[in-house]
Amino acid sequence: MKDRGRQSILTLRGKIFSILSRELNARIPQFHPYDVDYEMIFFVYRDLVNWLRVKWDVEEAYSIPGMLDRYVEEKNEEFNALLSFWLDLWLQKWRDRVRILHKKPRIPKLSLEQTGKSIRIYRELDHREELKEALIRKLVNHGEICMTEQIAENLIVEEIAKYIPRLDEARKVGGLNPLEILNNLVPRVSRLSRERGPLVYLKMRNSLF
Repeated sequence: MKDRGRQSILTLRGKIFSILSRELNARIPQFHPYDVDYEMIFFVYRDLVNWLRVKWDVEEAYSIPGMLDRYVEEKNEEFNALLSFWLDLWLQKWRDRVRILHKKPRIPKLSLEQTGKSIRIYRELDHREELKEALIRKLVNHGEICMTEQIAENLIVEEIAKYIPRLDEARKVGGLNPLEILNNLVPRVSRLSRERGPLVYLKMRNSLF
């Protein structure tokens, strides 16, 4: 039964991927959904799921494909209008928030070490998924609809970096409070709508975007 449910979710996701591929190709003629640009569809899909979870007030991500499939079947015209509007906004945000790197950037060794340590601490943090989910909701509610998972993780890692000296003394991650991290990031998220420029840096095979 569990395997059947998983297969059903994968089938629904495939249908949604197909719709997203069609819509992206209509907007970007050079788009290659089954080749180098497949990763782009995955990003769009994840952001659409996160956006709908917030707008439909759904806790579990796995519920969204089925709900979306019913929406497409029962209100196809309404869904197409919604998706068209949302996707135009998403592409605009992509151009604003994402920078594509064609080669590995030169980053000072100290910055790399600090970032690496912050990432390790984040991965060991209690309730990190709940923290990320709460921050994604804040981002969506403030108009950030593109790469929300990556932006949330980047903001959390940056905030953790501020605690590193204190953590060195304590020699443990247990001193970090996820709720405190969230509260510290809320003002930063609320300012994002007034800020321009990239928040996510990606190294991708193609240069289309």
